[in-house]
Amino acid sequence: ENCEWKTYQDWLEPDMPRMRQILVEVHKAPGNVALDFFDKHEEQGYVRFHKEPNIQYNDGSCVEYAFLGLEKEFIPPKPADVTEVSVETEGKK
Repeated sequence: ENCEWKTYQDWLEPDMPRMRQILVEVHKAPGNVALDFFDKHEEQGYVRFHKEPNIQYNDGSCVEYAFLGLEKEFIPPKPADVTEVSVETEGKK
């Protein structure tokens, strides 16, 4: 449990066999590491096709994700002008 945040980059190394599907349960997503987790999967051609919170045995802080490995060319590049939204501006006019 929680090893996914330390090992996910190993799954995506070029010398590792390419997996067609990845099913992983993540635990208490640690902010920027979680963002990198999803970005790295996408950069390597993996898309999320399923998300399911584990609410039966915990408080919902564990979530199962399923990724499907596609050819990288299938995923369009992100626009260069995408800006981050600040949480601090929420509720301000």
